[in-house]
This record gives sequence, C-alpha cells and structure tokens, in this order.
Amino acid sequence: MTEERSTGESTTADAACPKCGKKRPPDAEACARCGLVFSLWKLESGVAPASLDDRGAELWKSVQEHWSDAVRHEEFLKYCLQTDTLAAAGRLYRERLDENPRDAIAAQMQGQILAKATLSLEINKSHAPVAVTRSRWFWVVVLTAMALGIAGGLFWRRFR
Repeated sequence: MTEERSTGESTTADAACPKCGKKRPPDAEACARCGLVFSLWKLESGVAPASLDDRGAELWKSVQEHWSDAVRHEEFLKYCLQTDTLAAAGRLYRERLDENPRDAIAAQMQGQILAKATLSLEINKSHAPVAVTRSRWFWVVVLTAMALGIAGGLFWRRFR
C-alpha cells in the first residue's frame, strides 16, 4: 500500500503519476508518459480522473472476463461514447497496455477510442451556431426595415 504525503506525492516504488496513472520509479522527477513534473504537482490543482458509472463498470468487468470477445469490447465502447466516458475507457485500456505492452486488443481499442473521440469533436465543431449576421433572414429583415424606413420618411415629409 502506498503512503501518501500531505502534498499528494507517493513515497513507494509502485507510485503512479497523479495525472495519467503511469507507474513511476521513486527517483523520477517527471512522468515518462505525460511529462508532469512531480515537484510542481499540487493535490488541490488536480482534476479527478474520469470514471465509469455502475453500468460501465459492469461492462468493463464483462470485457475483462471475455477479453478476446470483440462484441463485448464494442458494446463497452458504444456505452462509453453514449455516456461521455470515453476518457475512462481509454484510461482502462491504457492501464491494460501498461501491464502488457504487446496486447493487440488493448492497442486496437485505444485506437478506436481515439477515433471515436476525434469524430465526436468534429461533429460538435461542425454544429457550431451560425452568426445571426450570416443568416439570409437577417438581411431580409434589415433590407425590409430600411425600405419601410425610407417609405415612412417620404410619407412623413409629404404630409408635414
């Protein structure tokens, strides 16, 4: 079990990076994966890592029990995409790769997670709201208002 200091640093050899979770040697000054400088880390500045809800945890357990079943992996990733927990899924597969870097299934799932996350960012980006001034209706209203203003001015001037 790791012993925690008040700064949030672990003191044992099996300590993990507080940002990405990669195991680190006790003499490391920075994380080999994400580059976090441990001496600059403050516990209160950390963001809690993404986690799965109960259903996601059940699906992950099923994936682990039947690791070679591609359907279970797809079901797990589909659920994570729908519940916006792809980051948690990515972390779980990354931990699996840390344990066994030659795990082809975990590497493939990492690639799928990256693709799904990138695609969801592109979809959100493509649905950006259009500025009101770029709308055809905006210009129709502006030109109609101008025409009515000119007509009203001429009408007012005639009867004054």
